[in-house]
Amino acid sequence: MSSRLSIHGNPNETLIDDLVKGGNVKILQGVRYPPEERAVDYVVEYKNKKALVKFTKVLSSRSKIYQELKKLSEELKVNSLIVTDKFNDRELLYDIIYLRNRIGILSRVTLKHYINDEKIFVYEYNGMFYVKIDGKKLKELREKKGYRIHELASMVGISAKTLREYERENIDMSIEKAYRFLEVLGREFEDVVREVDIFSDRIAQKDEEHRASVFRKMSRKLDIDKRYKIVEKFKEYGLGITVYNAIPSDAILSDAQTKFFISYLGEDLKDDEMEIKCEENYLFAKIFEGKPIVIADEDIDRSVLSRAEEYGIAKRITDLEDLAKEIIKEIRR
Repeated sequence: MSSRLSIHGNPNETLIDDLVKGGNVKILQGVRYPPEERAVDYVVEYKNKKALVKFTKVLSSRSKIYQELKKLSEELKVNSLIVTDKFNDRELLYDIIYLRNRIGILSRVTLKHYINDEKIFVYEYNGMFYVKIDGKKLKELREKKGYRIHELASMVGISAKTLREYERENIDMSIEKAYRFLEVLGREFEDVVREVDIFSDRIAQKDEEHRASVFRKMSRKLDIDKRYKIVEKFKEYGLGITVYNAIPSDAILSDAQTKFFISYLGEDLKDDEMEIKCEENYLFAKIFEGKPIVIADEDIDRSVLSRAEEYGIAKRITDLEDLAKEIIKEIRR
C-alpha cells in the first residue's frame, strides 16, 4: 500500500511547517482530495487531540467548504482552524480569533504572529469581543486589593453575581469590561487575562436547523446523484449516515461503536483519482479510529475494485438493497 502524504506544492506549506516547528503540532495527513473545493487541507494533532486545518484566501459562512467543515467537525467531535484573510466579505482583524461553534478563524498575519510566540488574548463571537479570565487569579487580585465582591462589582459596573461567575470561570469577559477592570485594578489585571488557545478554545452549539437543511437538500438530490440513493437506503435500515462533497469520504456512517468512512467510486473518476481517493479515505478512517469502505459503481473495472480492497472493505453496486445488506453484514461482524 502506498503512503503518499506529500504536501509539497501547497502554497501554505511554509506556514504549516512553521506551525509544526513551533511545537505541540504534528501533521497526521496532508489532504489532496478533492483537488478543488476541499474542506480540509491538513489533519493535525495538538496536545494529543486531533484537529482539522483549512487555508483559503476568502471564505463565506454560506460556502460549501465552510458548511462541510462545520458538519465534519460536529460529526467527528474535533475542532477546526480556518486561516483566511477575509470572512463574509470582511477583512479579519489582526491578533484576534473568530469563534464559530467548533471552528476558529484567523488571518494569515495572526497565524504568523502566533508562530512567532505572539499570544492571542481576544476572540470574537457573534459580533462581540471577549477575553478569557483566570478566575483564581482574579479572586486573588481582588482580595489583594482589599475589595469585597459587591464593592469591586459596583466599581466596574457589573452585578456581584456576574463577578462570581468570572471568578468561577463560568463566563468570559467582554473586552469593554476587561478595560474597566484594568482601570480599577491596574496593570496587575493583565496577568488575569489568559491566552486564547487557537486549537482548543471553542464555543460549541448544536445546529439542528442546519441538520434539517442538509436533509432537505439531500432529498432533492436523490434522483441525480447515486451517492444519495445509497445513503437513503442505509437510512431505511435506521443507520445514521451523513453525505460529504468536499473531503475524501463521500459519507460517514455511524453505529453504536464505530464510524465507517465510505468512499464512492463513480465512472467519472480517472484511475489515479480513484486510488488517491481510496487512500485518503483509508487514512481518514485510520486517524479517526474508524473503518474504511469503498463502494464502486457497477461499471467500474474489476481490477480497480481489486486495488480498492487494499484500502478497506470494497463492494460493487449491483442492487442497492443487496449492497445495503452486504455492508450492514460487514459492519455488524
